[in-house]
Amino acid sequence: MSKRSYLIAVIVSIGVAIAVFAVRSGPDQTDHTDQADQAASRTGSGLATAQVAADREAASRFSRMAPAPARSGVGKFSADTLRSTEDKFRRMVAVRGLITQDKERRALAQQALRMSDSADLMRTILLDPAFARTSFGKFQAEARFYAIAVLDEMARQGQLDFVVDVASDLARQLAAINGEIDGGRAEDLRGLASVLGASLGSRGLLDSRSPVLAKLGFGAGLAKPVHQLYVEGMFYGVWKAESIEHAMAAVKTL
Repeated sequence: MSKRSYLIAVIVSIGVAIAVFAVRSGPDQTDHTDQADQAASRTGSGLATAQVAADREAASRFSRMAPAPARSGVGKFSADTLRSTEDKFRRMVAVRGLITQDKERRALAQQALRMSDSADLMRTILLDPAFARTSFGKFQAEARFYAIAVLDEMARQGQLDFVVDVASDLARQLAAINGEIDGGRAEDLRGLASVLGASLGSRGLLDSRSPVLAKLGFGAGLAKPVHQLYVEGMFYGVWKAESIEHAMAAVKTL
């Protein structure tokens, strides 16, 4: 055996010996498994406790809210429909900042969508400011905000076209305004654009032939204030869904 071969054999032997020693002297695999199971159990128990505490806090917040004033039906929407919708919106407010916020808001949005005229109601809330004020009074700003949460759930369920229609209609309304756009309605368009950004993703926004972007009015004729609101909202939507790098790359093309 050559000297070089001998050295290689020695190194391999030492490596094997170290590996065998590590296996024999290291913690038993069963111990690792038991420890992992115990850690998972503690994590699950801690999460369950936190969720119970969050549910309790949400219930307490909701109970402390001033009761919604009695209102009549407005237009084709009955008093019961408006009351039920406001109840869900108020419960969305009650979970704000809690660890259950996203899950509970989605569940409440899903409940709202079970009403036969829910989608049309959300559209009307966002496109008719007078209706929102008449139907929800001082709660109208929250109603608009959480109407977008319901439309977000529609997008998740594959009904993106409806959200696109609402966004494009709102954009046309804002583009027709002479002077400064109302801050609340500008925020509504940003919110809808965020839903679209998250739904389309960076790849969807990078598609210059996208029928969605065409329907939203992207092009030389799009009013600059509206364009800016779209870009800001879509940037945030992609950022939440993917990353800030993807968001920056996507909006450069808009």
